[in-house]
Amino acid sequence: MDKEAKKKELEEKLADLKGRWPKHSVPPHMWRQLEELEDELQKLEKEVKNN
Repeated sequence: MDKEAKKKELEEKLADLKGRWPKHSVPPHMWRQLEELEDELQKLEKEVKNN
């Protein structure tokens, strides 16, 4: 999978997660998933920028 496709996939997963985000009492697993997706997207964007 190329980096642009991976970036798009990560952005879609983030949008889906945020769409399911409850207004109150967010479960810990959703916080972890959000952090992991954001970290992975940030790392990918740095790789693209450095190349």
